[in-house]
Amino acid sequence: MSVVQEVKLGRSMEPPTAAEANLMRRADAAGQRLFRELVASRIAWAAVSEVSRLVAVDVVAVSLVTPGCEHPAPCPRERCADHLAVRAVLGNRGRRLPGLVLAPGAGVGGRVLETGRVFSTSDYRRAPFDADLIDLTAREEGIASLVVVPISFAGVVRGALHAGLRAPGGFGAGTAEALLRVATYAGAALAAAADRARVEELARVRERRRLARALHDDLGQHLFGVGMQARRARESAITGHPDLLTHLHELERQVVKASGVLRATMNDLAPQHTQSGSLAVMLSEDVAAFGHRTGLPAHLIVLDDPGPVDPDLADLLLRVAREGLRNVERHADASEVVVTLRVGAATAELTVQDDGVGCRGPVLPEGGRGLRGLREEVARLCGELRLAANEDVGATLRVCLPRS
Repeated sequence: MSVVQEVKLGRSMEPPTAAEANLMRRADAAGQRLFRELVASRIAWAAVSEVSRLVAVDVVAVSLVTPGCEHPAPCPRERCADHLAVRAVLGNRGRRLPGLVLAPGAGVGGRVLETGRVFSTSDYRRAPFDADLIDLTAREEGIASLVVVPISFAGVVRGALHAGLRAPGGFGAGTAEALLRVATYAGAALAAAADRARVEELARVRERRRLARALHDDLGQHLFGVGMQARRARESAITGHPDLLTHLHELERQVVKASGVLRATMNDLAPQHTQSGSLAVMLSEDVAAFGHRTGLPAHLIVLDDPGPVDPDLADLLLRVAREGLRNVERHADASEVVVTLRVGAATAELTVQDDGVGCRGPVLPEGGRGLRGLREEVARLCGELRLAANEDVGATLRVCLPRS
């Protein structure tokens, strides 16, 4: 028997109670906060965080429609279509849920995941999920009831919100309605993220073309002149022509011009002020590189964006994140990593959390040579760097620094 619960949603003729109305207002506020993040993976993590605070659930996960193939090479399927995979989960006890592929090699269409309602058991069985795998995973997690809410926008399914209870009793209609509201906002936020990604890619293409033209028209011409003068100087040296010194002086002048053009181009590329946005971009690149290098799911969550960040502070936060990721890669034996950045008005905080083997004891006071050096720098700025074991599995490296 499937653990997926059938939840019937209906509009009652009676006005909602004060508690129901308050829950819906909180659900709307939680959904609106998802628009603070405009990257799909961050929206997924923000959604599970909001749901865990909004309603009493034991396990909550978000799966996203993912293009392409993630099967081990060579893929046994002739044509591997889009699939649905878990990208964020809270409350799990085991390691099966993070990154679980729910629909390997199966198309995900709006005709199956209908907009605006919670799956019933029969809908779930017809959905492009490996239903037996979901039931097995749910039972391993001790989940007695599970609801799955489509995440969609404008008729396009972009994922699903999964919520589970370990205690018997199941979900009420009010809880299901709150989950549905959060999923609706998540669908709109994911659509906005996709639009933003397309706009950013177009901007990157235009910037690459502009730089290519600038390098070709300016630096390329100066380098051509350097080559010409070097050839003339070589010919003068071979023939003993008296204008060798003139050619060498001109060669030096051309090199100075080329250096100036290159320096001006690099200045255009370098940001004038380090802001939390650029800090988040650099962290995102480090996290993505870690995931590509190790094959582990790695996520970056940015909670605030208050404006400019001091370059020295941003540099130290970056070095702490990189050291934390290196330690996870070398020692943690983890299956997932989450990096969180919060820059408030008075303090900046960064954490690197993994689900690996953890520390020896609740706190590791010294750490490796890299952490000891960073701890000294953080202390000089009146901050705190701490590596601690998590309550369940893994460890968390946390740095907190004052902004003033």
